[in-house]
Amino acid sequence: MINMILSIALMFAAQEPQPNFADYPAQDAISYDIKLEILASGQVEGSVEYHFIALEEITTLYLDRTASDNWQVEFAQLDGEKIVVGANAYQYQIPLPRSATPGDDIVFIASFKGWPADGLYRERNYLGDTYFFSDGFPSRTRAWLPCEDSNADRAHFSLELNAPAGWSAIGSGAWTTSKTKRGGSLSHGKTQSPIPPSLFAFAAGPFARVSEDGDDRFLPHYVFPQDAKLAAKYLVHHATWMTWMEERFGDYLYAKFTTVQIPTRWGGMEYPGNVWLAQKIFKYPGGGVGTMAHEFAHMWFGDGVGYARWQDAWLSEGFASYLGPVLHELIGETTLTYEMRSARSRWLRAKQAHKKPIVDHEFSSSEDFFGRYSSNTYQKAAWVLHMLRNTVGDALFFASVRDYYQSYQSQAVETTSLIESFHKICKRDLSWFFDQWLLRPGCPKITVKLDSETGGLLVAQSSTDFRFDLLVRYKDAEGKTVSETLLVPGTCETLYSLGEGAHDLEIDPDVQLLFILE
Repeated sequence: MINMILSIALMFAAQEPQPNFADYPAQDAISYDIKLEILASGQVEGSVEYHFIALEEITTLYLDRTASDNWQVEFAQLDGEKIVVGANAYQYQIPLPRSATPGDDIVFIASFKGWPADGLYRERNYLGDTYFFSDGFPSRTRAWLPCEDSNADRAHFSLELNAPAGWSAIGSGAWTTSKTKRGGSLSHGKTQSPIPPSLFAFAAGPFARVSEDGDDRFLPHYVFPQDAKLAAKYLVHHATWMTWMEERFGDYLYAKFTTVQIPTRWGGMEYPGNVWLAQKIFKYPGGGVGTMAHEFAHMWFGDGVGYARWQDAWLSEGFASYLGPVLHELIGETTLTYEMRSARSRWLRAKQAHKKPIVDHEFSSSEDFFGRYSSNTYQKAAWVLHMLRNTVGDALFFASVRDYYQSYQSQAVETTSLIESFHKICKRDLSWFFDQWLLRPGCPKITVKLDSETGGLLVAQSSTDFRFDLLVRYKDAEGKTVSETLLVPGTCETLYSLGEGAHDLEIDPDVQLLFILE
């Protein structure tokens, strides 16, 4: 997911009354089977059949919600008998007809009608046309669909969506559409890999379709008719990226792939198999191809392997912010060096983020990771992966990431899972690396002084001591260019000898280190 503008993200964040920090460990969501109709009045109505399994002995099942007087929800048993539920502003408490023991199935239904406080949107695009869509990330699905709205709890979703005449629809999972007697469309979607509620998505509106060759799993993209010609110019790289990602890490997990141009709050959003793209993306410099690469990387990291806790969000956005530029470089439109230099500059300007670690256990809201401290989740996290790659080498880096993906696909994990894969494949203890870059705030702050006469190079740290490799490039007394990697230990000052007459010193010329030069 790419943030468009921080102020916009924070504006929408105010709508989230209570972010979700943990799942309900005594219950496990298995599936949500949803039917939804977009009414001529502009409202929606529908129903959902829930399937949960008890993991412990329970008498009550809990669902997250966002209360609204304009969204009426009623619960019932499968035979239609009404369930009288408890509720507060953030949660439903569903009493069970009898105590459930571990392994017991819990099945019931709910109906809903009206217009929810959040999560579903009926908006005009910048051209004045109306589109209907969901946008549940990070914790907004609960506002229309009472659910276990936790990244840790993945489930299967099916959707039957009835849309008005003249509209086409797209959503999560394998997707089919037929015409109704009234001229509308009736679409069916069913996921083949489990996803959290925050990644379940669908949209409907007067779309045009733009085909992209190269893979049978591609569906023609959904774009605004007025932008179709421009979109076709830029929607051409996913087959190249698909080959590269599958060769490096493993199979793409979803039944299809397409993108959807929509008035989303985000620059792009990684809904599995149907990526939301900002409504003006094709007017971005370069047609938004960098954003598309970022979102495509998410199909493996963030979607394919998710994160269970908000403090581990870097496992999603860090990988996308690093592999996105790798994919973008692959098609010859940028270089990884340029993109990492830009990411470093952006993080250095985000002074507030320097006070917090990437894995922050003291956060106040999920929005911390995508709003005021987002530069840690995105840019610094990308730099952690870049430095890790330089530390262990390309072969071990990609083998370790592949092991991580293969071991945990379709699961939600914590940072320790990635660390375990690196320790297993690299056969070395990298705890020092992960501790200093993920659990400590900031980065090395260094001063460098070269005595050209003696060739003595003094490297001093004024920040909390970091251990790192520092590439320096200089000319020796004979004018020859020399590159040397210095191991900087976790001490305040270290003196190195470059040889008498060393001059024209360059620090980190290949852009390999996140640091502040004082």
